[in-house]
Amino acid sequence: MKRIVDEKPSTVTINKEVLIESLIEAHLFYVGKASKRQYEWMKAGSSVSVLAEDVPELLEKRLGGNTCCGSDPTGNKIFQIVGGGLR
Repeated sequence: MKRIVDEKPSTVTINKEVLIESLIEAHLFYVGKASKRQYEWMKAGSSVSVLAEDVPELLEKRLGGNTCCGSDPTGNKIFQIVGGGLR
């Protein structure tokens, strides 16, 4: 008796995540433009796992743009990567 095995290619999706920390004292919400996933930071120092595809835009976000008090002339960063990056 012959045995027929139906072999279908399996698809595996690996979502790399990056731990992102809020640098400002505020309750923040963000919807990733690439993934449409919702993220929430409760306060400064809060860290959230963010899909890698949403990270570049978050890291570009700035608040203000004054050169007083040692701030960056392009504005103060709102988010930063925590630890080793991709998980």
